[in-house]
Amino acid sequence: MRTWLLFCPLVACVSTPSARPSAPPASASNVGLHAGAPPSGAPPSAAPGATPLQLAVPRCEPFDWTARTLRPLLAPGKLASGALPDRAGNVQAAFEAQCQDSPVGSNRPSPTNVEFDGLTLRLVSSTPAGLSGRNWAGNQCAFEVSRSDGAGKSVALGPQQVPPFNCISAVVRSGSAAWISVGFNGYGKEFPKGGNRIIALDLCAGRVVWQSPDATSNGGLLLYDDYLLSPYGFTSEKRSLFVLDARSGKAIQQLPVVENICPSKSWAPNWKPGERCDAPGQKVGAATNPRLEGGLFLLDTNTGSASYQFL
Repeated sequence: MRTWLLFCPLVACVSTPSARPSAPPASASNVGLHAGAPPSGAPPSAAPGATPLQLAVPRCEPFDWTARTLRPLLAPGKLASGALPDRAGNVQAAFEAQCQDSPVGSNRPSPTNVEFDGLTLRLVSSTPAGLSGRNWAGNQCAFEVSRSDGAGKSVALGPQQVPPFNCISAVVRSGSAAWISVGFNGYGKEFPKGGNRIIALDLCAGRVVWQSPDATSNGGLLLYDDYLLSPYGFTSEKRSLFVLDARSGKAIQQLPVVENICPSKSWAPNWKPGERCDAPGQKVGAATNPRLEGGLFLLDTNTGSASYQFL
């Protein structure tokens, strides 16, 4: 059973949502006025030939995409570091109804624009893509991503980046850089054209910087300094935690997801003493909800939590 979660950006370099610029207050220094005061309550009038007041577009600060030489970050374990503050990961599920396959078909009601963390995610098109491997109808979608404050350039995501039946599943942002995960809800063999990948975007230049292999991300994203942490797993498929160079997309580590905390906070209400947490072969649940908590990096599954200690 697959669960999508919504996460929030969490590292110091992740910006908070930017407000749209507002017009400066009217004054003699920024608005051309006729001689004499206007009637009480009436707006000031522009002088003949005056240029209409224009709102300044915020400057786009370029992100440094230079790849770093990064050492391995994590190892399975429970040795906590007391110096790390707790941080939540991030998922932003968007356009599921119009893009993913479904037994009731596609084109169900869904917003076509989503605002998240100062970004505007727009559904550009949604066209029939036939049937998935489980004989459910779905669509081929295209998206556009831009900064909500108008700075920089938008990035178009078409069929080369977004395979059929994929919606937006996770978003993290650092200034003019954004990382978007697109994915489907099912087994990889049911979607031969792929998905569950990460796309890195430069929102100043309006370009795709890199794209990960398929089956890299379907459980949220967490940006930690120069690292992008991305879990992947679905039911009986192999589950892994990918530690990537956020700038180049290079895989620094691929770690197995093995539950070693029982029960997790999210699973505790459904767990009873004496029940198993570590299922043989890890056949149940997906790796979701990445977070830093209590000096460890944690992933939730349907049966417990996997913990990783920092090297």
